[in-house]
Amino acid sequence: MSTDKRQDPAKDDQKGPKVTIKQKGPRIERDPAKDAGKQAQTGDQARQEVGYAGPSPEEENLREQMARLQADFTNFKQRTERDRLQMVADAHGDLAVQLLPVIDNFDRAAEHVPEQVKNDPWYTGVEGIRKQFNDLLKELGIERIEAVGQPFDPELHEALGHEPNDEYGKDVVTKEFEAGYKMGEKVIRPAKVQVSSGKQGS
Repeated sequence: MSTDKRQDPAKDDQKGPKVTIKQKGPRIERDPAKDAGKQAQTGDQARQEVGYAGPSPEEENLREQMARLQADFTNFKQRTERDRLQMVADAHGDLAVQLLPVIDNFDRAAEHVPEQVKNDPWYTGVEGIRKQFNDLLKELGIERIEAVGQPFDPELHEALGHEPNDEYGKDVVTKEFEAGYKMGEKVIRPAKVQVSSGKQGS
């Protein structure tokens, strides 16, 4: 009687594939800053070992050139920005000069409006337009130059005449013929005025 020692294939299938489990060791966390420090230290040590004596004159010259280029570029940007702002301010000033005659006409008309008309809706509308012009000048950074009662300043005022005046002292503006305007410290149109020559009989 013979015995078949071969194993049953069905039993082998039940066991499934063999799996090998590898145990991992503890994970080592690395600090990039420390690694960089070690690398830098290693580099310094290597330079010392080969007798490194610092940057060469060519390297120093290159560094100076780079620093000068960076400073020139910074100055160029600042100068360009100043020029741009100045161009905008000049454009605003040119626009204001073109608008001033219109505002002058509104001012002259307002000086001669009869009292009985000042409450009329039509005149209220005209005054609203006049206010819009003045508000626009303020938005552009343009303000009216003070004149009457102020000491005469040739930088701000243009004297069209002198006359004695008991109310104001000598060299004080007594009357304004045409309003003056300035943008910041720049006068875009001086005020045309009359100036006191002192009290009568003095």
